[in-house]
Amino acid sequence: MPADPSNLTYRSDVYPKYEGLFVRPVDPSDPHGDLEPAVGRWGLIPFFHKGSAKDWKAATNNCRSEEMATKPSFRDAFKRKRCIIPATSFCEFTGPKGSMTKHQISSATGGPLFLAGLWASTNCAEGPVESYTMVMQGVGPGDDMERFHNRQPVFLTAENVGAWLDPSADVSEVIRSPLVGSLAFDPPEPVAA
Repeated sequence: MPADPSNLTYRSDVYPKYEGLFVRPVDPSDPHGDLEPAVGRWGLIPFFHKGSAKDWKAATNNCRSEEMATKPSFRDAFKRKRCIIPATSFCEFTGPKGSMTKHQISSATGGPLFLAGLWASTNCAEGPVESYTMVMQGVGPGDDMERFHNRQPVFLTAENVGAWLDPSADVSEVIRSPLVGSLAFDPPEPVAA
């Protein structure tokens, strides 16, 4: 039985090391079965970490898609624990240091975004800690994100979410840029550095 999301506490604005919402298969060995909401620390703490959660210093809030199958911090989660990160928007900053402009990036249709993620449950010094990371891909020429950053989240759709959650599936078709015009930006133009 999936958890009741009304009992979960998380912030609507999530920053690295803050608690955030993600959705995962109830049984990771059955990726096409029921899903459940979970709250965890944004910044994956891999199973091999032995200290407290705050002792984990590596920057693991984002995972490069081309490294997820091989990088020790993400390899186990990629093989066994994939998730969906629901979001209304995400942010990028442009402009000079000290006076950067925050850009909210959302779906051009106004609907939610579903982003690819990996999760872990790690036995830290203070007990079990749930954590997750967002999977990022490169930005190609002409992509909506091109003028803001050289990387972007892996966006999931109804057609590819099953392949993403299935550790035995080929995810090469999942890791592709969204259709041009599918993202909206506020403010709409980057600020020069």
